[in-house]
Amino acid sequence: LADYTVKAPFDCIVATVNVPVGSEASSGTAIASIITTQLIAQISLNEIDVAKVKVGDKATLTFDALENLSISGSVAEIDTVGTVTQGVVSYNVKIILDTPDERIKPGMSTSAAIITEVKQDVLTVPNAALKTSGEEHYVEMIDNPIPASTSTPSSTTNTAESTVTSPNGTKQQGVEIGIANDTETEIISGLNEGDKIVTRTITDTKTTSAASTSTSALRLGGGGAGAALGGGGFGGAARGR
Repeated sequence: LADYTVKAPFDCIVATVNVPVGSEASSGTAIASIITTQLIAQISLNEIDVAKVKVGDKATLTFDALENLSISGSVAEIDTVGTVTQGVVSYNVKIILDTPDERIKPGMSTSAAIITEVKQDVLTVPNAALKTSGEEHYVEMIDNPIPASTSTPSSTTNTAESTVTSPNGTKQQGVEIGIANDTETEIISGLNEGDKIVTRTITDTKTTSAASTSTSALRLGGGGAGAALGGGGFGGAARGR
């Protein structure tokens, strides 16, 4: 037994010891009470997200009761054994807050975005534009886009930034993808910054003709949905609550 220890993932002071020396401590037994000034948030992740998270990953926490408060932290502990509820496996993850705030009280609800990977200067597209066929990924591209003022098109594409037309409609363009978050996916190959892609297709039920929505690619931070975005930073995140 001299080779076994019980460790806390944070600095603390042992206030009371509830189990006498030599007694057995089964799972769930509170063997001691500890005091710490370090705030710890506990969230629950599903089995897909928890596989991406490791101890030391940075996180950003927000609180339902405290508007406009965002605090950074880091993952301190991940459950080895999950909890099964109605057939769904979840794992508790403990996050240590970097900066204490007296407004945060024990028991408050919090949401955490855990940064699992960060890449700089990458090309991204909105998740809505990405499609799959088997194990392959592709986007719908505007085939041979031309200014609307110079030709009578067979189809017209409108966006808040520009209007383009294409006599050939759209085509499928295979892409290789990288990391992704809730809104964007990294494109490793298959697209170039400036390519026009389709994010949504609207069908006119009266005329049975289709209009495709796209936009020109812009630098990250300068465009809206439907863009192949280049530059800036991009991080994949596992989200828990």
